[in-house]
Amino acid sequence: MSRYDAYRNVPTLSVDEQRHFRARGYVVPAWRLPTAQLLQIQDTLERLLSLHAYEQPAFIRQPHVPGQIDDQIDLAREFFDYLSHRNLCELVAPLLGPDLILAGGTLQCGWPSQESTTPWYQPGACWPVDADLLTCGIALDDLELPVAGLRVRTGSNVLGPLPHQDEASDWPPQALSNPEPQVEAFSCAELALEAGQVALLHGNLIQQSFATGAAERSALLLVHYFPARQRFDRTRILGAAAYADHPLWLVAGHAADGQHDFDLGHTLW
Repeated sequence: MSRYDAYRNVPTLSVDEQRHFRARGYVVPAWRLPTAQLLQIQDTLERLLSLHAYEQPAFIRQPHVPGQIDDQIDLAREFFDYLSHRNLCELVAPLLGPDLILAGGTLQCGWPSQESTTPWYQPGACWPVDADLLTCGIALDDLELPVAGLRVRTGSNVLGPLPHQDEASDWPPQALSNPEPQVEAFSCAELALEAGQVALLHGNLIQQSFATGAAERSALLLVHYFPARQRFDRTRILGAAAYADHPLWLVAGHAADGQHDFDLGHTLW
């Protein structure tokens, strides 16, 4: 992508960025959220977190799925609009293809004076998808090293799916069963993200997120997509997560008739 395209906020990946993703399992593209869109998401984030001010959760799963309270319904609709936005779909399409399904989203929040680090895991192991899951990590606050960010094991996606075990946490529901051999075999890259930057992460990339309890909050929105051609196995249970009634959304392109149920689990949208 040219600097001019990045300045104009054209949501696309350069050839070099696509190569980087396929070779290393991740890429932080030149493109970032337009300022107006970032400010809108940050405003929605503030209103959502105000509902959780006392509990200060490290993770909020499915912020785009409506609850029963009017304020939460409005917030969920706003999050859904962000997760299904054309900008993100166009950004990941060169890697997954034009037919995209939104599997879900997870809001991670590092709070001041609270440390939180996920175990090493592969995002693909947390969703009942055969292959080709992609996670788009959107920084809603600045994630500054060494106090907050993402750790990835560069190129570990070549290993394919690895054995995982149930994890008793909101996210991830699965963690690597025996992480040491796989983790130590690949170099570690720590990713710092400014608010508005995104990181695209392969579903088989070994990774973890961390926050060390710095003075500033660090919020990261994880959005999970997969190609419509892939199967979503609703019979699987991963940790505490069951998918029999899990809602899916076709956010770009087309899906073969009968391959996916886009009504199951839906309430308002």
